[in-house]
Amino acid sequence: MIFDPFEEIRRIQERLNRLFEDFERIGPRVVSVEFPVDVIDEGDRIRVVADLPGFNKEDIEIWVEDGDLVIKAERKEEKEEKEANYLRRERRFGKVYRRIALPADVDVENIKASYNNGVLEVIVPKTEKAKKKVIKIE
Repeated sequence: MIFDPFEEIRRIQERLNRLFEDFERIGPRVVSVEFPVDVIDEGDRIRVVADLPGFNKEDIEIWVEDGDLVIKAERKEEKEEKEANYLRRERRFGKVYRRIALPADVDVENIKASYNNGVLEVIVPKTEKAKKKVIKIE
């Protein structure tokens, strides 16, 4: 028997197509993925900016645990949408999660967060001990 690499590629493609068709039959997919964040050191504070489009403010949770800032958001499927006859469904429902290491000396009690137009901004103040001190060279 002669090995035909093109035939093997065709078989792999058929198997992948069947696999994706199986996923489509499962119905709405629930995903749990990370989302993009910017972490900016602004001297006296750390600013975290996260893209969370499509979430309501009430769907987002923020907390500090073991020296990390944790952001979790969940988008739930509405019941009436479940009955619709979709031709294509790409919008996802589910959870997104991100854990961001913070410097040791932050003021956890005074962290503030705001959410506007799909962008979450978290301000984490530094303690006096953590603020940058410039040392003059003599």
